[in-house]
Amino acid sequence: MKILSLSGENLASLTGPFTIDFTKGALGAAGLFAITGNTGAGKSTLLDAICLALYDEMPRFIANRKNVAEVGRMDDEEKLKANDVRGILSRGHASGFAEVQFRGCDGRIWLARWAVRRARNRSEGRFQAQERTLTDVESGQVFSGSKRELQDRIDELVGLSWEQFRRAVILPQGEFAAFLKSDANERSALLERMTGTELYSAISIQTYERAREEQQKLATIAQRLGDVALMDEATREHWVSQQVSLSTTLKHEQQQQQLMQDLRDLNSRIAAQL
Repeated sequence: MKILSLSGENLASLTGPFTIDFTKGALGAAGLFAITGNTGAGKSTLLDAICLALYDEMPRFIANRKNVAEVGRMDDEEKLKANDVRGILSRGHASGFAEVQFRGCDGRIWLARWAVRRARNRSEGRFQAQERTLTDVESGQVFSGSKRELQDRIDELVGLSWEQFRRAVILPQGEFAAFLKSDANERSALLERMTGTELYSAISIQTYERAREEQQKLATIAQRLGDVALMDEATREHWVSQQVSLSTTLKHEQQQQQLMQDLRDLNSRIAAQL
């Protein structure tokens, strides 16, 4: 998976529309770059926008999962809980969105979009449920399915679940050790998916299973061989002698048959000359 571009509008301090194309200019030629700026400039918001478009989640809200306090201005028709991702909408604006265009694990280009708006297009209107879409850019086909199915499809295209993505890709402030804190199995699975080596793990498992099956077959054959009673030397010599005797008798009978046939042929020729 590779992120190609990021677009958005009215997200936290990033008011107005913005687009970052990672395939052109200095960013397109850079293998590594840094996002820098003053506090409040919107650095973290760019990462939030990526996460919203792909997962409907924000790293900075992880610590607020249990925070049910309501926030908002007194003139708002609705106050949001502190852990509601819709709260990223810039103050004084009625709508906002985040879009990520990326090349999926299937090699195709996709556009994931997250959008939020207030009722009646008023900055004080009631927050509406966020909307999400996934579009195949090349064909223009929009994914149809439930919210859960849409997220499952994005997980498949990205190659990482939200938990894996935030631990290995985003690593928000205060959680740089999240990956290191993961247990061995989780780190192993995550590294496999990130590096694309899960294929080798699958091959290893299949090889182990095949070896186990063949070992069981070998053990069964060995058991059957153990049940077979081998001839002793005297018995073997007896049957070999019988085989030789029968072979001699058969050869003698064949010779007798040939003599009888020759005799019949001779009698036929004599009768023809009389």
